[in-house]
Amino acid sequence: MRNALILLVVVALIIVALGAANSEVAFDFDMVLGTWSAVSLLWVAVVAAVVLLVVGLVAAWLAQTDASRTRRKLEAELHATYERLRAVEARLPEEPQAAQEPPEPASEPEPAESPDAAPPAEAVPDVPGEGAAPPAS
Repeated sequence: MRNALILLVVVALIIVALGAANSEVAFDFDMVLGTWSAVSLLWVAVVAAVVLLVVGLVAAWLAQTDASRTRRKLEAELHATYERLRAVEARLPEEPQAAQEPPEPASEPEPAESPDAAPPAEAVPDVPGEGAAPPAS
């Protein structure tokens, strides 16, 4: 929410700065119910910035609310899954621990084969279309 607020304030300030840079521009604002004459572009920019800020904050709040609702739902589902898992584990018979045997001594590593050595024929997969006979049908 804090990042959204910072971004919205920066964008609103840019809009107001652009309106202030063009504040000498005045125009008539025609609406259904009447006309405002000689409206400064600065005031239009201020109103647009405020509307942007309010709409952005509402949207950020709604997104945060939806995210927290989804998180609570997932946490409840996870909790139910853990409860079912613990119930199943409780029904399983206890398995005796395997006797600990000392590890076998490490054997000597085999010498590495040269990179130009071809793999044995058994390791080459039989790929149809590459010289292999098609299967009999």
